[in-house]
Amino acid sequence: MPAKVEPPVLPHRLYRYRNLKPRGLNGSPDEVFQREIEAIKRPYLWCSPFTHMNDPMEGFYRPSRRLISNPRYNDIATNIHENKVGIGIASFSDNKDNELMWAHYAGNYSGICIAYKTTSLINGLEDGVKLVRLGYDDRPPRITGTDYEAAVTILSQKKGSWAYEREWRVLGPIGQINLSEKCITHIYLGAQIEYMHKDSIINEFINTDIKISVMEVDGYQHIWS
Repeated sequence: MPAKVEPPVLPHRLYRYRNLKPRGLNGSPDEVFQREIEAIKRPYLWCSPFTHMNDPMEGFYRPSRRLISNPRYNDIATNIHENKVGIGIASFSDNKDNELMWAHYAGNYSGICIAYKTTSLINGLEDGVKLVRLGYDDRPPRITGTDYEAAVTILSQKKGSWAYEREWRVLGPIGQINLSEKCITHIYLGAQIEYMHKDSIINEFINTDIKISVMEVDGYQHIWS
């Protein structure tokens, strides 16, 4: 009897690391901070195209031999590309204590990590939006299809060296995706967050259902208070 393959087990919480400071031409410091606060209060997700991700290997794939032999392969490749560039990505991790994630995606510990109740997040997503767990491999995904699902498969895998991120993705239209359910449960403040940001976040959410924890670094450990 063949082994039974189980679907991914949903973690109880998913975490979104956020930098509170502008990067490049990404707005003024006040604009970036207020945008992140609004995304928590409303709430909503911002989904960016794969070309805006920090991995230049995003979007590569291996077409199957059968696909390449199709007389319409050039049209198929164009269709896959058009589907890829039309999909927006919002990234999550299933771990709030990843040192590299705090360094790379939360402004060297000066940002925040937002906790989402996974079931409420899924229930609050618009129709047609997907939550996927990324696979990791040292070869690009092999593609046999020609439609939107082929593009989803491509954007659901990264090279094995990125596995430390333990990434999950919301895949949907590019831009703002409103969440119809309250799903944010906790905001974790990085050890090097600016005092003004810390004070503003605590004052903003102190009388809400969203909990606030502040990180301290003790040797090789994160301590939360």
